[in-house]
Amino acid sequence: MALGEDYLKLLVQIGNFTKEATGISIVDAYFGPKSLSPERVKQVLPSEKLLANLERLIDRAKEINGKLERTVTTSDLQSLKVVVRWLAGDNIPYVQLVKGIFGITPSKFSQAEIRRAQQRVEDASTDLPGSDVSEKIARWREESKISGEALKKMINTEIVQRTKEIEELFEKQVFKHLGVKVKNRGVIYRAASGEPWGAYNYYQGNYASVNAINVDRTFNKHRLVGILCHEYEHHIANVFAERYYRKTKALDMSVALLHTKRSIISEGTADCAREFLNWSPAEYGELLESLGTLQNMIFLNTAYMLNVESVDDEKAAGYILSEGFVPIEEARKSLRFSKPANPDGKPNLFKPYVYTYYFGRKDYVLPTFQKAQQKGKVKEFFRILYLNPYSRSSSTWKTAFSKI
Repeated sequence: MALGEDYLKLLVQIGNFTKEATGISIVDAYFGPKSLSPERVKQVLPSEKLLANLERLIDRAKEINGKLERTVTTSDLQSLKVVVRWLAGDNIPYVQLVKGIFGITPSKFSQAEIRRAQQRVEDASTDLPGSDVSEKIARWREESKISGEALKKMINTEIVQRTKEIEELFEKQVFKHLGVKVKNRGVIYRAASGEPWGAYNYYQGNYASVNAINVDRTFNKHRLVGILCHEYEHHIANVFAERYYRKTKALDMSVALLHTKRSIISEGTADCAREFLNWSPAEYGELLESLGTLQNMIFLNTAYMLNVESVDDEKAAGYILSEGFVPIEEARKSLRFSKPANPDGKPNLFKPYVYTYYFGRKDYVLPTFQKAQQKGKVKEFFRILYLNPYSRSSSTWKTAFSKI
């Protein structure tokens, strides 16, 4: 069997393994040959067999001619080797787990760094009513919150309309630079519940997605468009990955994966969608930006506290409340994404993933995009990002964008 077929089959088998172990497959989307699809390849191999197959493929991947393709493939396989070892029961400390999968070394933001981020929130909230920053943010959140039935109603009304506006912005701000026809069948929405995340892009293949909104969570109506931009960029990235696969028959690009260095760029580009579209909120822009940065820092500290320092849930939630200005019930719900285990006792697949968002945006995508803007190379930036899928990994990012 050719390398591409062996690679794709192994990814699906690892997806079966992670789904059995955690309830979630690392194969986040599949649009490749039906004969190798998760629906056809049902076998769950033992971890020893998967690790042996990974080692063999890593050796074979070193012979790939293209530098970016070779780097992405070997990097993906190395990351997945760590995932398999972890879920097979190897006692991998959390810091080494995150570093092994994503190349990011977790550490806590210092109290001085947190205080500076809090000061930016305080400065941005000067005009809000309330006696201090905590009261101001609490009152503003209460007035701006939307969840449950009200959120469900929005899914078929305002959210659909906002998504049409986002689609038009992608055409005007991004697609115009690409010089290719884009087949985009768009996004439909559904309500979800009982999930650890707030929103999720389920790419369906054939250039279409279902985006889920978790109605168990409380959203800020002023931040909602930013979330829709994030999930819509995931859709667009997958549209172009599928386009590349259909055009080149590159099997390695017929699957979207969790838990590789591609994830860092995937979340980084999604978090930069607002900048790509030159979109800014009509109200509270500075507050939303400063509060979002603070809460990302707090959530990363919380993941470290839960997985390295072994603090209990109430202490972690209390930290989010006191330092991140998040209501206690929402703080408790947010813990599910980074806790060591799921409610059913299975390992939480997402616990190392929390680091991809902040560092993907801060260390990779945003500074490169800003540099492209400064040098008049936005067209080149978008052409690399969306027309060369091998650029979309932290293992290849600097090489792919070296001329920006």
